[in-house]
Amino acid sequence: MIDPTDQAMALDIETAVRAVPGVTTVFRTGGIISKAVDAGAHLLGAQQNRAPLVRWEHTPEGPRVEASIGVHTGAGAAETSRRVHATISALCSDRGFTPAEIRLTVVHIDDGPGDASYR
Repeated sequence: MIDPTDQAMALDIETAVRAVPGVTTVFRTGGIISKAVDAGAHLLGAQQNRAPLVRWEHTPEGPRVEASIGVHTGAGAAETSRRVHATISALCSDRGFTPAEIRLTVVHIDDGPGDASYR
């Protein structure tokens, strides 16, 4: 199970990422095995109902953040990724952390009508 403080940080990062203009959704991070383990833990009741979709973990080099996002095509994947990276970095800095690594993956480009606030 994830430490409550770590879970709160991961959820705060997820909330901040969702608010970035151009982000259409946040997806669960990790490979198929970690997703299967998470699903199994949830079914067995060993995991809370609302596990964060963003991964926040401590490493010897410092905290590491991993997020997978969907991006609206009009916002541009590269520019939206830069905004997400800056948002995560600022939030971590505000909390007294310097992330060793911020890993972002764009897993979906949404070309449907959407919020144009990123323009």
